[in-house]
Amino acid sequence: MPKTNQKAPKTAQKAFSYASLVQDLPAVAFQRLKSPNGKISYPFVSEKGRSLLGLSPNENILTDIDGCLDVIHWGDKDAFAEEISRSEKDKNVSREKFRAVLPSGETKWFYGYAKPSFKKDGSVLWNGIWVDVSADKRKDQLQTLVLKHIKEGIIAFDRQGAILICTPAAADLLNCPPEKLENGNVFSLFPDTGTAETLKQFLLNPYNGTDGKAVFVTTMHGKDCNDVILEISLSKADDFFIAQFRDITERRQKEMQLQYLAFHDAETGVGNYAYLKENFPRILEQAKTSKTQIAVLSIAPDSLGQINAVAGHAVGTHLLSEMAKRIQNCLTNQDILLRTSGHHFVVLLCGLEFNLEAESKIESILHAFDKTMVVDGLDFDVSVCIGVCFCPQDGEDIDNLISHADLALEKARSEAKGSMRIYTGELSMPAVANMSMHKKLKQALENNEIFPYFQPQVDIATGRIIGLEALARWKSCDGMIPPADFIPEAEEYGLIDTLAEIILNQACSWNQKWYAMGLSSIPVAVNISGRQFHNESQLLKMVDRVLENTGLPPYLLELELTESSAMYDPKNARRIIQTLLDNNIRCALDDFGTGYSSLSVLRSFPLKKLKIDRSFVLQLSDLKNLEIVRATIAMAHALKLSVLAEGVENKQHFEILRDLGCDIIQGYLFSRPLPAEETEILLSRWDARMASTGRGL
Repeated sequence: MPKTNQKAPKTAQKAFSYASLVQDLPAVAFQRLKSPNGKISYPFVSEKGRSLLGLSPNENILTDIDGCLDVIHWGDKDAFAEEISRSEKDKNVSREKFRAVLPSGETKWFYGYAKPSFKKDGSVLWNGIWVDVSADKRKDQLQTLVLKHIKEGIIAFDRQGAILICTPAAADLLNCPPEKLENGNVFSLFPDTGTAETLKQFLLNPYNGTDGKAVFVTTMHGKDCNDVILEISLSKADDFFIAQFRDITERRQKEMQLQYLAFHDAETGVGNYAYLKENFPRILEQAKTSKTQIAVLSIAPDSLGQINAVAGHAVGTHLLSEMAKRIQNCLTNQDILLRTSGHHFVVLLCGLEFNLEAESKIESILHAFDKTMVVDGLDFDVSVCIGVCFCPQDGEDIDNLISHADLALEKARSEAKGSMRIYTGELSMPAVANMSMHKKLKQALENNEIFPYFQPQVDIATGRIIGLEALARWKSCDGMIPPADFIPEAEEYGLIDTLAEIILNQACSWNQKWYAMGLSSIPVAVNISGRQFHNESQLLKMVDRVLENTGLPPYLLELELTESSAMYDPKNARRIIQTLLDNNIRCALDDFGTGYSSLSVLRSFPLKKLKIDRSFVLQLSDLKNLEIVRATIAMAHALKLSVLAEGVENKQHFEILRDLGCDIIQGYLFSRPLPAEETEILLSRWDARMASTGRGL
């Protein structure tokens, strides 16, 4: 009978040796032997391992005195030898990592372990394995490189806030040393308790109404003590959390700048209409809560349009800024100043318990403009008018309130400079009529309903027609509308330029026709507004354009400007009149006696004609008026100006003016203003001999 406990043959034992077990592993399997005399060798390295280390199958394994393979990078040998020594001393596993420089020059990273066994002869045998981790190492290096160049700060941390990993940029963004982030706590990075509390709440419940993400903004002290605005994005990933930090300081500053520009006037720096619309609901709610009133003030200068024309837009802008400062100095912190359009300011006086409380502030604003303003080296005397309404008495809609205040402003401006008017319901009725007039006037200009009528200007000595004045007339479906009803509206709504060019163009066209027919060789006089007169470039371009289009010789055109517009800026007026004269276009001073002319200024104007206002002619029976007309004629002749008297309605006027030495007369005595077709007939039938006796046709 065979024995059941018989030992297996030795050949069978060898079949299960360490070498046969690890020979084909995709790693470096090895045995390291330290002999009793201390020499370390590698009696076995697997064939796959030799290939990974760049060694041939039969090549000897070379080591140094410390047992390090020759292929191990010199910078890793000391640590490698120390680990072998520690393993022998502590009699436990040796954990080994190193770089191997292959004969081809390639560098690989290996990581592994070796377990020691101690022999009776004093030798030590390690059975170990090294795994090629080069791919993972390169991946880690790439990740490190990428993280290093990421401008965003990224921190991964656990539920207790312990920092697991972070990007280098995080230290810069959070303005803290890198060592504080290594093994630190994320809560300690934020002295702001609000930010730390937000982080804690997210950790406690990251899915509170979100998808495990949250974004908030905080402000921290950055380098050079400047505040840095950080946007922090939180997210949960598996069992840890990620915080991304992004510096949005520049973006926020641009957003704030854009928001400032959107809600503030660029020229004066005060709030604008958009700001008012955005904030008025809040202001109104505060007034209701405190049971107080709001006074809405509409403020505008009396003559800034002319200042712009004379001094230029830049000076006008600086003047507006100075006006804003003077108004602001009269207000308190709870009051609001806005520029809503052009030369128009709106003020909200808030927190009023009684209407009378607004009076002192309004008075201070009016008096703030008593002193001359010096802007860009120029002196300006500017007064303002103010229209006032109250909320909630006059409404709660801001657009309606501004409209009511504007109506009161217009009423104040019509009464006197530097005045104030409070809105009443009666002011709305003419406003509706004005709006209707504006619309109709605009349509009339588009539909060619406005055209010139002509009135002859007669030489008082010879009875000959020596000129025609073109007067604007509006023939609507409701009949003829007097100039006094629509000329001021045209100036108010900015339609005067269009209206004047239409009259100028048609007047020159008709005069060119009559000149070509041989009916006349006399100038046609056309009125220009003060606004047009002080916009020199635009005026000259318009005149040149019309003369070129109609073919009328320049000497057959005369421009009439009012005394007040000429005296507003005499130096500028003198230059413009001379420029026109240089182009063979004569100028006449209209409505003389209604303004405040200075004789010394008037004599410097290169004028050809002076027109006495009809208000003086109609009252020649009054001795004072008679003497004024006599003095005016004498003064004009002394300045070598011809004198034209307007409003001559009867023979008595004719005879008085003739005796006073007046040169030219114009009025109903000879003809009312006529349409062009009737004027043509008048020119063809005119009897100068009869006219010289003071008799009309």
